[in-house]
Amino acid sequence: MSIRELVISEIKSKKSIDVSEFINLCLHSDDGYYSNKNPIGKQSDFITAPEISQMFGEILGSYIVNYWETNIENHFNLIELGPGKATLINDILKVGDFNNKFIQLMNLILIEKNDKLMNLQKSLLGKQNTYKPTWLNDFNIDNSFPSIIFSNEFFDCFPIQQFYKNEKWTEKYIGYNSLDDIFYFKNSIIEDLYLLNKLSKFNNYNVAEISLSREKYFDKICKFIKKNKGIILTIDYGYLEPINHFSLQTLYRHKKSHLFDHPGDQDITAFVDFGELINIAIKNNLKIDTYCSQKDFLLENGLYQRKINLQKNKDTSLIEDLEKDFKRLTDKSQMGRDFKVLIVSCL
Repeated sequence: MSIRELVISEIKSKKSIDVSEFINLCLHSDDGYYSNKNPIGKQSDFITAPEISQMFGEILGSYIVNYWETNIENHFNLIELGPGKATLINDILKVGDFNNKFIQLMNLILIEKNDKLMNLQKSLLGKQNTYKPTWLNDFNIDNSFPSIIFSNEFFDCFPIQQFYKNEKWTEKYIGYNSLDDIFYFKNSIIEDLYLLNKLSKFNNYNVAEISLSREKYFDKICKFIKKNKGIILTIDYGYLEPINHFSLQTLYRHKKSHLFDHPGDQDITAFVDFGELINIAIKNNLKIDTYCSQKDFLLENGLYQRKINLQKNKDTSLIEDLEKDFKRLTDKSQMGRDFKVLIVSCL
């Protein structure tokens, strides 16, 4: 059964499903987009910062190693959520290699559900006896080491519900017209008190997006850090205050598409509500160390100087490539503004 057929079957059994359930079926079912495809890279549907330049991973690596040297300097977990093609962790470990103690005391854990991506990661990292990585398909860690948990473009992939307010809040649902063989949107008035309470912070807006699964996951890792100490560092596109438009977007082979176009074969993401993540961290008594743009974080941690060093004694084409990479990572019209960095900690 194709993903489209699976979605149609689910709609027929329930008459309609909410946007979150539609996304979950497309992305996370057994044959879904994130279950068995390689979505990252020039030949796939999207490209992430680590694929753009090694400088991105090197700056994160420098930050992580420095944090460990300053605050832990003992046995610890280094945990990446959604490692993709392992480009980022590979660049971070190259920085870590300069500190033998960091590598020797590291327990490397990679959280990955996608078998195809896991095999790519193993081909790059699994043969290196130095790192001895452990792969898990969910965040179920049974040791009590202090931990450095990090992610890049991980939380934007969680399913969201969409809401629209006229006089009352309504939730967007998806139906199926078997006569014309098409999906369609419909709205349903919300009576659930829990959802209405969640929507209260959006009362000055006409639209809202909420990801209950994202909030639950972030709460889980916050509780882990509260118990075992360490930091969470996450980078993603998102906002601190609500925005008055839907942010859900779909990409198919690097081009924008419609939610209904290619079920199971296209990327579906939405902006991360960093304000909600910060609230969850505060409720878990974690310290908010940093919330800033990707541009500010990278520049404050040495990206410009790293670019200058890499450009030394290089030919013109390589110098120009590094300049383009630098601009793509920091320019407000590209990844510099919409991408945010959140770091929370417990020492």
